[in-house]
Amino acid sequence: MLSTQTSHRAPLRRATTMWAAGCALTLAATAVVAAAPTAGAAATAQRGGSGGGLPGAFAAAARESGVPLNVLEALAYQESAWNDHGGAPSTSGGYGIMQLTEISAATLDGLDPDSAKAAAVEADPRLNTARAAARLIGADVADVKRDDTLNIRAGAALLASYAKALNGGRTSADAGAWYAAVGRYSGAADTATAKQFADRVFNGVRAGISVAGLAVAADPAVRTDPASLDALHLTGPAPAARAAAAKAADGTALPECPTDLNCDYVPAALALNNPADLSSYGNYDPADRPNHSQIRYITIHDTEGGFAGSVNWFQNPAAYASAHYVIRSADGHVTQTVPTQDIAWDSGNWSVYQHAISIEHEGWAIHGAAWYTEAQYETTAELVRYLAKKYGIPLDRQHIFGHDEVPGSKDANQTLQHWDPGPYWDWSHFMDLLGAPILPSFPAGSHSTDAARLVDPSFNPLGSVVVVKPNFRGNLQVVSGCTEANDPTPGTTPGQCGEQPSQASNFVWLRTAPDPAAPLLSEPYLHADGSAGTDSADDWGDKAVTGQKFVVADRRITRDGVWTAIWYGGREAWFASPWTNFAALPSTAGVVKPKAGLASIPVYATAAPEASAYPQPIADVDLRTPKLLTKYSIAAGQGYVTSGPAVNGEYWYARNIDGSAPLDRTEVVGTTQFYLIQFNHRMAWVNAADVDFSQS
Repeated sequence: MLSTQTSHRAPLRRATTMWAAGCALTLAATAVVAAAPTAGAAATAQRGGSGGGLPGAFAAAARESGVPLNVLEALAYQESAWNDHGGAPSTSGGYGIMQLTEISAATLDGLDPDSAKAAAVEADPRLNTARAAARLIGADVADVKRDDTLNIRAGAALLASYAKALNGGRTSADAGAWYAAVGRYSGAADTATAKQFADRVFNGVRAGISVAGLAVAADPAVRTDPASLDALHLTGPAPAARAAAAKAADGTALPECPTDLNCDYVPAALALNNPADLSSYGNYDPADRPNHSQIRYITIHDTEGGFAGSVNWFQNPAAYASAHYVIRSADGHVTQTVPTQDIAWDSGNWSVYQHAISIEHEGWAIHGAAWYTEAQYETTAELVRYLAKKYGIPLDRQHIFGHDEVPGSKDANQTLQHWDPGPYWDWSHFMDLLGAPILPSFPAGSHSTDAARLVDPSFNPLGSVVVVKPNFRGNLQVVSGCTEANDPTPGTTPGQCGEQPSQASNFVWLRTAPDPAAPLLSEPYLHADGSAGTDSADDWGDKAVTGQKFVVADRRITRDGVWTAIWYGGREAWFASPWTNFAALPSTAGVVKPKAGLASIPVYATAAPEASAYPQPIADVDLRTPKLLTKYSIAAGQGYVTSGPAVNGEYWYARNIDGSAPLDRTEVVGTTQFYLIQFNHRMAWVNAADVDFSQS
């Protein structure tokens, strides 16, 4: 979610489609909608063809249509991750495993159903593939939208019709010959987007895919011809590709993206809100990173609004908010809004965003499974790999984390901090795509690397490190939450509160004792009276998330199974950790503990320089010193995982829009050093002088 410098929440316009937003962005790749793999995919694998589940349905459709089986399955994975979402439409009006689209004027927010534009939408075959596909197999559109077998048959027939139109009425048994037809299936209006989609499908064909009981056999010998996309007569190089040659005023090339991603640049506002006050600017700070401020982290967010409306909001300096990148749900299109050398105002904690690059994802956290598409995951992974290599950021969860893991910048802001990307962002899948999977690891010199030890319930001794990793697809949880007033997710009521459907989730519940009936852990900033934690999606006090690392405080084997206690927020927190679910993998990390002789040590919301580090012109107007989290402390004997070496307290002082204030755009560096630690669901800082460091 977008954080502001003032109210800490940016109101976003509802813009469910690029038509509704009335901007230059296109609905080009509406058909490119692939849901993040969820537990629904496993259930779906049991439906489909007669007696054969989805594998049988795919095989029958491939025989009937002449589409090579591996192409059909890989295409379906890119569209939906083999998940039918219970018949509900995707955010771009796609239905079923093949994401056949049906867009009507009624589904477009803000579009007059009697307008010429509405008529054009309903007549556009790219936006209404369900009708054409249903006709090809002689089925009813409604049945094709909700029945897995018919949906796969219809999608295969549609793909085959594209291939025949491109090849004189013929189809081929050569998988590579379907490249252009797959590009057309994307619904893209430009060659770059069609190529990106087709390349991802055929990457799946070459490498193979194995998810939730379904598999595409790897065929690395498949060859494709990108020039065949010329036959689609699309608009040529996308505007994004042309924008790559553009230059910012300071000569920086924009957008900053991998060359094969379809990116564009729409600059966020750097403008005054009060012409008489040079310090009243939004929406980011000009800087010279990494020359004067190291880039250490990449933060993952969601917009809680539509893509176009979010990008447009950043053009308003009164937003006092920005992000470096925004990624569209339907096709993974990337828009950069702030140069990475500059500091975006994104996560509500300047000690984080001063050193971070932020990536916003179109979507609503409470409905993440419907919004976080495979296109978003794959695009984000490619972008993060590029940025991590450019700036030397480690590909791990201690440096790549969510907005929900960032503390507020002071005591009063803890309950205002956001909780995106939420419980349905598949961190395990995302880290796999980064090429940095979450796996068990052991301290150097350890003899405990025998695979048999991984299923030993007595493993993970006290003081060792574990990484949280529940089986996402099998980790079905129910959380409660409220939909946003501008949430257009199909089947939901905007502004409605209540329990969400049971679905795949990225966290484990934390309890006060090794008992499934024990109360959920209480968060002091949320429950001042000490009452138990809740199932609310925004209750950060009782959830540990995939990829987070903690120090083991205790282990128990009870009649309910294996339980692990971790040091979490100053207390022991228990979670069920059966080895069949790999919820607590052995791991390694740097660990800090209070120095001997200290009964407890304080915890900080920010890592700021000490007061004496500020020169007088700056200290007179902006003196930021370390902010205590007064409801927290760390007692003797507890241990917490660090995100890396200790760092000096720093603050980027930026006062006037033109850099004209005395010592404007100065990096203030103190002598006090801090460790960033995984304290609870969120990060926090501790003074290096208060702790001893060891490598576990």
